[in-house]
Amino acid sequence: MEKVAAYGDVQKLSRVFGVSRSGYYAYLKRKRIDRDAKAKKQVFQVYQRYEGKYGYRLLQLFLWQDQGIWMNHKKVFRLMQAHGIQSRIRRKRRFGSTCAAAERVSKNRLKRDFTAEKPNQKCVTDITQYRVGERWVYLSAIKDLFNNEIVAYDMGERDDNELVLRTFSKAFVKQKDVTGWIAHSDQGFQYTSHAYHDMLPAKGWRPNQHVSPRKLL
Repeated sequence: MEKVAAYGDVQKLSRVFGVSRSGYYAYLKRKRIDRDAKAKKQVFQVYQRYEGKYGYRLLQLFLWQDQGIWMNHKKVFRLMQAHGIQSRIRRKRRFGSTCAAAERVSKNRLKRDFTAEKPNQKCVTDITQYRVGERWVYLSAIKDLFNNEIVAYDMGERDDNELVLRTFSKAFVKQKDVTGWIAHSDQGFQYTSHAYHDMLPAKGWRPNQHVSPRKLL
């Protein structure tokens, strides 16, 4: 009845099925509330897991990464509003920001040994920029050091945290088990962010960073 009513006369169909129009619309409302209740719970679980630090766009990525649920970012935003939750606003600091990022710099486990004895052991990740006409396009990629295979990549018009997180989300889908992998990167802001350092350990991936500005890919 629900699909037909979208194209037919609700009043006539209500008489046929023996329900009132108000009853029919109340049914639709309850159905939507029930459907949103599950999605709202999923969003809230991820929000709590990451201590409310992130907004709807990053929650969308973490939903996919943690629960395998792909939800439109507009729906995530709407459900956050319905829940009355938002990202925790961090106070901007004029001093000490470099120190704060330094606390999230990982130990250099590779020690410049860019070889691997088997697949899924060591990988490197980086962002490269290309000029396309009048625009700059950024390519984020993850490469397995065993055979130089590109495990995952993504492109965007901004070299931001979301680009890196999308790339790793694709790697999580392709490689079902990444436990113990060492992910080597530079110390760019994307790789010292809270989101990056929350994401990798949650999947069993070990972050690894270096100071040298040489490109990794």
